[in-house]
Formats: sequence, structure tokens, C-alpha cells
Amino acid sequence: MLKALTTALTISCLSGLPAAAQPGSMALSVTGPDRSVTMLDLAALDAMPQESFVTGTIWTDGDARFSGVPLAALLERLGVETEAGTIELVALNDYRVEIPIEEIDDSAPIVATRIDGETVPVREMGPYWVVYPYDLDPRYRTEATFARSIWQLAQVNLVP
Repeated sequence: MLKALTTALTISCLSGLPAAAQPGSMALSVTGPDRSVTMLDLAALDAMPQESFVTGTIWTDGDARFSGVPLAALLERLGVETEAGTIELVALNDYRVEIPIEEIDDSAPIVATRIDGETVPVREMGPYWVVYPYDLDPRYRTEATFARSIWQLAQVNLVP
């Protein structure tokens, strides 16, 4: 039931997106503590520290290898030096979710730029997707974590 609902919502949200969008052609907007905005394209994200893991998800069939930038590395890029506060993640369809910074580990979640070594088109939940190693630990299999697993990620903002 949840997978069917998620698929229906995904199709509904994607209907207004341009068909020509290619993986990596979109930049991720990152707003830092000084309110400055940095645009990070796929090459910039690839130049940052990388993490990868194999996991299943409630939105996909079977296990897959997800790879990309740990969210903690993005926070470091923002200049966030504290473990307190919140970040806001925003998808292309304006879906928004907040994550307390203290709940972000050094290696999880990641902003996945690839699944099984391939970049991901917008129509397939890409080009950027916040993913946790769900199979690694039960704490990653909660409603809150699933809600934070935002695909078609467009913005990462530090909440003042």
C-alpha cells in the first residue's frame, strides 16, 4: 500500500517536470549560515568526500548501491561548526523536510548522486536523493527517517 501510494505521488509530482532534464544538469542550492547561496553541480558534489553503501528501500525493488556526498560533508561546506540546529531540505516539487543536525552522522545520510554507479534522471527520483543505509540499523527504518529521504533534492538550507 505504501509503495503504491509513493509511486502515485511520484508520478503526480513528476508530471510538471521538463522531460529534457538530464542527470547532473541541475545544481544543488546550498544556503549557509551567513545566508550566502552556493550552487553545486554534479562535478562539485563528486569533488567532495564520498560514501557508498548497499541497501534496500521502501521505494525500490531489491538492494542497490547508493553513492554520493555525506550530508555531514555538505554541512561542513556550509561552515556549520555546531551540532545544534536544523537543516531544511527542499525537493523540486517543493516538498520540504527538516533534519536536526545532531541526528546526522559522519557517513549517513548521503546525498546520493548515483545508484549502482549510474547518475539518476529526474523522472527516476534523481538527480539527487537523500538516502540512509536502511538495512544497516533499525534506527534508519522509522517514519521520520523515511520522510527525510527526500528525492529530487534541489535545496539544502540552514534554518536560522
